[in-house]
Amino acid sequence: MKIELHAHTSETSPCAHINAARLVQMYEDAGYDAVVITDHYSKWVMEHNNIKDPQEFTDFFLKGYKSALLYSQDGNHTIKVLPGAEINLLESPNDYLLYGADKEFFYNNPLLFQMSLAELYNLCHNNGILLIQAHPYRAYCTPADIHLIDGAEVYNGNPRHNSNNSKTYKWASENNMIMVSGSDFHEEEDLAKGGIITETSFSSIKELVEIIKAGNYSIIEN
Repeated sequence: MKIELHAHTSETSPCAHINAARLVQMYEDAGYDAVVITDHYSKWVMEHNNIKDPQEFTDFFLKGYKSALLYSQDGNHTIKVLPGAEINLLESPNDYLLYGADKEFFYNNPLLFQMSLAELYNLCHNNGILLIQAHPYRAYCTPADIHLIDGAEVYNGNPRHNSNNSKTYKWASENNMIMVSGSDFHEEEDLAKGGIITETSFSSIKELVEIIKAGNYSIIEN
């Protein structure tokens, strides 16, 4: 099974240019079996859309995921759509991918971007959620404290950024971290540039997290 772990929809992410339904269709046509919707979750997204209420922000954040899921369930598709997030905290420019969070988690824990990394890490661990640093060696990013993350995105396929993937791979390898790959999909040219492949079947984001934890997958580098 081929899985995309880093994709953004135009419904939620201001920097994305492909809507959720088209994203799902594009990935299914590209031979992927699942896609994790990791829309941007940040103060910037909230302010960009003039949102004041925490629940309204959660509704807005989940709009892309819900639209993608609805499209995938119309009876004509086999691709799985799973929830995720790319969170930017107030304390730094770094981005963090969450794998294992469901809708209830986001509603029960509003405005996650206000947390420190330590607080977010503890919350994730208490809820069985993996916290992975996205593209740690991009120009505006700094590798995080390895004790406050589970792993790193060692391959980011976005063609418009130099993510210095080789540096991330070296850092993650030396520190025995979980290593993942993602396309960082925002527009057409980003399609199928990353992800993982596994022979283990799964039906939920929680089951996918267990596959990642066990290391039962290989990384896509396109």
